[in-house]
Amino acid sequence: MRTVEVRADSGSTGVPARDDAAPRPLLARLLAGAAAATVAALLVVAPVPAAHATEPVDLRGAYVLDDADALTDAQQADVEQAVQDLYQETQTQLFVVFVPSFTDPSDHTAWGAATMQQNQIETDSILLSVAVDERNYDVQQTNETAITSSDVERAVDGDLLPRLKQGDWAAAATAFAGGLQQSQQPADLTWLWVLLGVAVLAAVVAVLVIRARNRRRTVAARREQEQSLAELQRRAGGALVTIDDELRTAEQEVGFAAAQFGEDAAAPFAETVSIAKREVRKAFALQQQLDDEVPDTPQERAEWANQIIAICEQAHAAIESQTESFDQLRSLEAGVDTAAAELTAALGTAPAAVAAARAALERVRTAYTGRTLATVADNVDQAEQVLAYADERAGAARTALAAGDRGEAVVAVRDGQHALAQVQQLTGAVTAAERTFADAAERAEAMRADIEGDVAAAATLRTGGPDLAAAVARSERVLRADVDPRDPVGAVDALTKANTDIDAALATARTAEEQHRRATQALDAALRDARSRIGQAREFITVHRGAVGPAARTRLSEAERAFDDALDLATTDPQRALQAARAAEQYAAAAIDEANDDTTGWPGGGMGGGRGGPQLGGLVTGLVLGGLLGGRGGSYGGGSFGGGGFGG
Repeated sequence: MRTVEVRADSGSTGVPARDDAAPRPLLARLLAGAAAATVAALLVVAPVPAAHATEPVDLRGAYVLDDADALTDAQQADVEQAVQDLYQETQTQLFVVFVPSFTDPSDHTAWGAATMQQNQIETDSILLSVAVDERNYDVQQTNETAITSSDVERAVDGDLLPRLKQGDWAAAATAFAGGLQQSQQPADLTWLWVLLGVAVLAAVVAVLVIRARNRRRTVAARREQEQSLAELQRRAGGALVTIDDELRTAEQEVGFAAAQFGEDAAAPFAETVSIAKREVRKAFALQQQLDDEVPDTPQERAEWANQIIAICEQAHAAIESQTESFDQLRSLEAGVDTAAAELTAALGTAPAAVAAARAALERVRTAYTGRTLATVADNVDQAEQVLAYADERAGAARTALAAGDRGEAVVAVRDGQHALAQVQQLTGAVTAAERTFADAAERAEAMRADIEGDVAAAATLRTGGPDLAAAVARSERVLRADVDPRDPVGAVDALTKANTDIDAALATARTAEEQHRRATQALDAALRDARSRIGQAREFITVHRGAVGPAARTRLSEAERAFDDALDLATTDPQRALQAARAAEQYAAAAIDEANDDTTGWPGGGMGGGRGGPQLGGLVTGLVLGGLLGGRGGSYGGGSFGGGGFGG
């Protein structure tokens, strides 16, 4: 057994001697050698297992302890020097222990920890333990050392283990100490300067190459831009020629239409042509700017050419829509006799449908009120007015046929057909109202339960913030409000707003998985509510389109856009889809409110004189002139470093 103490000479900066270490004079060394020889002789006849079992050792003040006779004197000196060099460079003490095996405990980590504790190794220290016979090792580090844990791991993997596997015990210890020491040395940056010089040279070459390439690209881009701009201007000039010819032809068509179907029927066509001519004059003014001698930038020329093309395309579309409308009228002229007879027959059954709708409306009046009733309250009265207009137009068609004026007959029949379709929409909305309002009542109850669940869920959250508290307060006010059960549509609108607010506040307090799950569950109901509400808004606006202004139509368009967004996001982002669906429902409700405001105050009668019969103000004017002849124009985001067997 060899025990080595590493000690600095007086006045040196070597590894400090352990406090409990004692000097070993030459005589003591000789006596130790004799004792070692005696022990070796005894070991020949002693039982083998006892020689290989080593409990956690007492270093007895040494920094290198060889209880396995793994080192020669020269190797011992090398390990000594490596430990001393490490301390001088890093102020970290390295203890090296060689034993035959780890015993009591046999686990290498526990053995190393027990040795650290037994020898009171507490700060700025690393313990390397090697069990030579069982080819096992352990490395322990105190919590306080200048060398980081990653430095120790790299020294173990790169310096210690490869030599332990070869059984080169001294080299393993010295290499390990050297690796730890090397980890604290500043890096050799010579290679970095070389690399930097190469990079600078490469950058200079790259800049020169890029500049040459950019010059070629600039020339090519300028040439391509000039060619593209010339082509764009040719397209603009051609579009102007085409639309100018179309306008001249359209002016002739207006005259033909007025002669064939009357001035009133041709009025929308004439207005469209007049508007198109004014817009095309603006396009010609832009073309003049392109042709004059004043220099223009390429950007200005491209912008003006694009404006010319856009104006011409819009004018073409408006004229085309009116032309198609009159083409349809002309195609009906051949069968106008049959169409007039069919219209008269259909009008004969319409009064019964109006009567059935009035009976249904009376039942609705007894069961519902408020916004719910307002959606159909005037439908029957308006249906009767429009039906009278349809009868008048059917009579006008018969009169025109008798006089041989087939063009006038076509217009009258088409007026009557569209008026009859309006009657059917008005009465159909009333007869379906009971089921629609019952569905709304069910939705209101389901939404109330959903909000109550959200309020309860909010109470279970530890933190929610002021937004959640405010949303809960608003939801509780809505739940406590005395909502008229006879106005389920109004209740759905109020509950939807509260539900949206509290869901948004809860979303910030829930995990992403929980938000996804809840959004998926709520999405189907939200889509159903939005679809139903949009259908009601669309039907209401369609029925009253002659009196409904742009605000209601804009809200409906936004509702439909939000609903489409909800459908698109349903499978990929149910949370955003849910927000879009609820926004769609609210837009649709706003559309109904705006449309209802537009239609409020319509006269119940007051049919004035007009061409061939009564006119019903905005309702029939919008129906006939706008619907029939108007055409189609006009984120919404220290310890142990392990060890174990090393083979070999």
